[in-house]
Amino acid sequence: DDDDDDDDDVAMMENSNENDEMGGDEDHSDDGSEDDSFEDDGLRKAAAAVVVGAGSFHDPSCAQGMAHFLEHMLFMGTSKYPGENEYSLFLSKNSGCDNAYTELEYTLYHMEVCQEKFSKALDMLSQFFVSPLMLQDAVDRELNAIESEFMLSKNSDECRWQQLLCHDCIVQSQAEKKNEKHPFSSFTWGNIESLKSIPEKNGVNMMKELQKFYNRHYYAQNMSVVVIGAYTLDKLEKHVVESFSDVPALPRIDLSECEAIDQFYDARAIKRVNAGTWDMIARTPIQDFGMPFQAETLGRITRIVPVKDRHSLSITWQISPQWKNWKSKPCDYIAHLLGHEAQGSLLSALKKRSWVNSCSAGVGTGGYESASSHALFCMQLTLSTEGVSYWAEIVKHVYIYIGMLRYYCKSKDGLPSWIFEELQAIQKLSHQFEDETTSVDLVEYIAESLTPYNCLPPERLLDGVPLLFEDDPNVVEDLLDNYFTPANARVDLMSSTFGRSGDFDDHVTHIPSSGDHYAINSSKGDAITFHVD
Repeated sequence: DDDDDDDDDVAMMENSNENDEMGGDEDHSDDGSEDDSFEDDGLRKAAAAVVVGAGSFHDPSCAQGMAHFLEHMLFMGTSKYPGENEYSLFLSKNSGCDNAYTELEYTLYHMEVCQEKFSKALDMLSQFFVSPLMLQDAVDRELNAIESEFMLSKNSDECRWQQLLCHDCIVQSQAEKKNEKHPFSSFTWGNIESLKSIPEKNGVNMMKELQKFYNRHYYAQNMSVVVIGAYTLDKLEKHVVESFSDVPALPRIDLSECEAIDQFYDARAIKRVNAGTWDMIARTPIQDFGMPFQAETLGRITRIVPVKDRHSLSITWQISPQWKNWKSKPCDYIAHLLGHEAQGSLLSALKKRSWVNSCSAGVGTGGYESASSHALFCMQLTLSTEGVSYWAEIVKHVYIYIGMLRYYCKSKDGLPSWIFEELQAIQKLSHQFEDETTSVDLVEYIAESLTPYNCLPPERLLDGVPLLFEDDPNVVEDLLDNYFTPANARVDLMSSTFGRSGDFDDHVTHIPSSGDHYAINSSKGDAITFHVD
């Protein structure tokens, strides 16, 4: 790999059953000094990342936002390092920093620190997964922090649109009277209402639920650790083993838990073969939920009032999950063509009509767009004011272009091979000559590739995501024929010509009960009736 850091040793270790049999904790001095030396030749900081195979899709319905709340609470002290924010203060005093984020199917914690303090910093991080305090005294402060994050995102047009997708998934789940809603429909952000007011109203003990969530998901076989530092691989392994050896291999099951709780967590538990090895095969039950949207929310136009002054059109197709297609990346191929800007491209034709200013296409990297149950391929077009009135013509041109791609797929020669070769060369050059990344960004990147549903083999952890390895026109043809159709797409038109969000009262989502009628479109909404041969 031409991008590898030649001066740094990178070690990756997945926790396994062997953790319980490995050595004890290393003794650290109070100032965090190390007993063994490192290669001090001007290298970057040491860094570590821990990914846990549980995120917002695993939230219990009684406390939506639980995974995010737990992420916050783990920073509030551990049995070994009981000081609140002691870990963060130690890092900041030693040229370091830390952070964490909750995705839909995993939670990732990462930190960086100067090389000589790495061992103690790693031990402090490991205690999150051994014996966190999670004291009641810290609950209100962290709930307020989560509420602040929610309020900051509340006025983001992108976040509001994302929540609209979740809301439409809720509506169809209730309309179909499903026993278990698709996790896509859950409120993953969490706020004071979902984590305090509603649980208190329903008699839910949040601290007990928090501990249950932690016990069921935070165990070694459900975690992966990535470290980078100016040490030999043997010393890096030694630091990891000594720090993480007390993390239990399997869930901490409380026999007093009720049967309903057992059923919920068992239903979301990841099944593994060859756990704790590089040959591990994992299967998450999340993939059984399938697509998030049914016919009620597809093949229609939804008009959205934005916060900012903007005009945009989004066409979103739900497709099968793409993790297994990491070698050919058919969505990258289709995105390359739909989002092309050269003469003769779709964008060029729409610009000539002064309808569209820019466009982008593809499957996003976030959990909503790329999950183990589905993927969302979105084409987003920035419109002119005039283009808002011609949204139907723009959508028609998109499907005409997709029809052209289908034609080439079914022609004698198929899709031109030079397109794949060009895209492959571009991605190879971009990867080969990309800017040097920081240590913490590197461990975070690798940790994300170690999530349970990821199919990358160990030898491709560094380049499996950005590079193309094989041309597979059959997969491209299957996507275009079976998924890129009007009946499988939702169209969202966002424009300040409809007004601005400040012109309306705060909207409180009403989830209809059985028998209630819910109109997905406004009174002026209309269905898309394009038919593509």
